[in-house]
Amino acid sequence: MNFRAIRYLLAAAVLLLAPAAFAEDSLPGPINGITFEEWAAGNARLSNDQKLADVLKVLGVDEKTWNDTNTAFIDVLRKGDPAGYTYRRYAEVFADPAVGRFKGAGDKPEVKGKLATFEDYARVQAHMTVGYEAGQDPQAILKEHNLTVYEYSQEAKPWIQEIAKAAGSGRMDELNVVMEHYTSVYRARYKLD
Repeated sequence: MNFRAIRYLLAAAVLLLAPAAFAEDSLPGPINGITFEEWAAGNARLSNDQKLADVLKVLGVDEKTWNDTNTAFIDVLRKGDPAGYTYRRYAEVFADPAVGRFKGAGDKPEVKGKLATFEDYARVQAHMTVGYEAGQDPQAILKEHNLTVYEYSQEAKPWIQEIAKAAGSGRMDELNVVMEHYTSVYRARYKLD
């Protein structure tokens, strides 16, 4: 999965928090025999360090077909509406990649509770935000914290929901103090102050 796809995932993850009534028939059609949902599930598995060979085996395609399909679906997202159903469905499938031909293929990858506290989440989120500003590779940042993109998408979800619930309350002030602390730590690390 490339950085552009990761950005789409992160943008789409926000959509999971907002209720929306999207037409479910707006997904793009299959490309090279791979549905949009299967493509999203394949990317979720790859971002969790599963082998490409395993994804290709489940889909019954070769690497060139996968790469062509990946490029085409990324183009669909690039041209699409970030508030649309396609982005939302990508995030949903990324969060639960047991769809299509992946339904019985080990179902979703295991998550290990690596962001058990808000402080754990704030440390990684601040590093991702500041690291992006400093031109760092997001996957390398996650690796430094012993996380895959998939794990981060799963582990961050409850904390994003916690932040949404805390909005406008004293709890939000407490969360902001923690986030600001780690933001300043990483701004100093990357000499951005």
